[in-house]
Amino acid sequence: MSIRRRLMTRFIGLLAGAVILILVLGGSIAYWVIQQLNEASLVDDFASVGLEQLISTAEILPDGTVQYDPALLKRVEENNGWLQVLDEQGRVVDAFHTPSDVPNHYKPGQLLSYWEGKKPFPYQLYLLIRERKGINFTLLYGESNQAVTILDQVYTDGSYANGKLVLPSEQQDILRSADAYLEILDEQGHILTSFNKPALGTPDSYSIQDLILRTRYPTRYGITTVTIYDEQDQLTWMLSVPLASSPAGMNENPFGFIFGPALAALLVSIIILLVLLAFWYANRFGYPMLHMLQWLQRLERGHYEEPAGTRGKPRSQKRNGKWRQKYRVYAEVLHSIQSLSSTLKRDEELRRQTDSLREEWIAGITHDLKTPLSSIQGYAHMLEAEKYNWTSEEIREFAGIMLDKSMYMDRLVNDLSMTYRLRSGGYQPPIEQTDVNALLQDLVHRAERNPAYGEGRITFQPATVAVQGYVHIPSFERIVDNLTANALLHNPPQTKLTVRVEPGEQAGDFLIQFADDGRGMDQETVWRLFERYYRGTDTATSDVGSGLGMAVTKGLIEAMKGRIEVQSHPDQGTTIRLIWDRHSNEAK
Repeated sequence: MSIRRRLMTRFIGLLAGAVILILVLGGSIAYWVIQQLNEASLVDDFASVGLEQLISTAEILPDGTVQYDPALLKRVEENNGWLQVLDEQGRVVDAFHTPSDVPNHYKPGQLLSYWEGKKPFPYQLYLLIRERKGINFTLLYGESNQAVTILDQVYTDGSYANGKLVLPSEQQDILRSADAYLEILDEQGHILTSFNKPALGTPDSYSIQDLILRTRYPTRYGITTVTIYDEQDQLTWMLSVPLASSPAGMNENPFGFIFGPALAALLVSIIILLVLLAFWYANRFGYPMLHMLQWLQRLERGHYEEPAGTRGKPRSQKRNGKWRQKYRVYAEVLHSIQSLSSTLKRDEELRRQTDSLREEWIAGITHDLKTPLSSIQGYAHMLEAEKYNWTSEEIREFAGIMLDKSMYMDRLVNDLSMTYRLRSGGYQPPIEQTDVNALLQDLVHRAERNPAYGEGRITFQPATVAVQGYVHIPSFERIVDNLTANALLHNPPQTKLTVRVEPGEQAGDFLIQFADDGRGMDQETVWRLFERYYRGTDTATSDVGSGLGMAVTKGLIEAMKGRIEVQSHPDQGTTIRLIWDRHSNEAK
């Protein structure tokens, strides 16, 4: 998966997770609001809401009694109410918190008279009939209503005539002790007169809606309001008794204490969630980006290693070398930075090697050219001096020495240039397929005709089958010339050299062996055979090479994807093998 799709997937997942969390928070708060509204409804209107819940949660026990929700029963008790369950004959089969003045059996029509208010009853009644599990429940709920009792007594004993309210002193004391106040309204709801009414916080008139809401929802206004309508005088007697737990004017918005905290909790939860998501996002996506930026800044300063953690390990990797979870999304970028770091580090190392090679090349060529140049300058001064009269034979001798030194200088410069190019990787000869047997036989025969080697010292043993190899012919010729010269010029005159070709196991693989029976070499010489200038040079032996032949040979072989092996012991001769194993090199 590409980094673009990976980032898109992560961002979509993050957004979906945030939406799900917000929905869960909203659902939890909505559930809390519903529970609180239900609780408020129980407090505000238990007669309507609570009775329905009592019926729906009731369980009939084997003994015939009814078991209710304990929380609802507690609410009944807090409201100073009571419960009765009646059968079809009006008998009470179950009761809760029933006062002694409440009958335990109701005759036909008696309950209806109490419920409809046609017959005086000391409690306000609510009746509910429901079927549950095949049984009809007649649930009778009653509440002691002090306001109704007081208003009935005041209306019976008091009077209002000619704009004047007359109340017995006993009724006045009852109103004052209950902190209640009486108001008489006309047909438009205007207050004609009142008794014990507070000076502040009460209106001067009431609409029909105000009367209904105050009578229906006492907790909203903190007072219990009851009314009696006088049909003869068309007046409304209204009595208001403050609730003990809710002062008047405190609950104008009955559900404000629910929706306000719910909305605040929702907003705070969303803010906290967004802050946590921001921190998580910064740690998940921002911290790896900061790590990569620090890495790039280190690369700019020349430090190519990845920034490490407290334990000295790269921050983006585990102990097993795999990416850490939060770094996997940037795997391609991290791989690119790793490659860039490796490339810069390699280039820095190559630059140092190049500088070292250049300094070494300058120092080497300066040192090696100084001796032949000194010889040439010396003979040139001798020829220039007027006090000497040189013969023609001496002049030719001097010219021969100067020519020999100049040729030596030319070989030295060429060999130094070649070793520099080989070590720096700047020389990659184009290889081509050729017949190794025929090529090597031609080069050996050419070497046999060299007067410096002598006659009959080289033996060539071709392979019994045709051998096709991939070589650069000019470089291959120089390799054969170097190895032949080393074997015949650095050994006694009677030394013999055998050159043999052997085919490899795969097509294109072959081996060439140069074996002589000369004086051999010790192990230190073998180890240092391919070092430049190990043999050393001087003007007396300039005709045997520059001292760079074996270094050039090894470099040319490796440039053609081959390798060289040397075996030698003192007084036992030397064997040099040139091996081309293309399949082995490709595996490496």
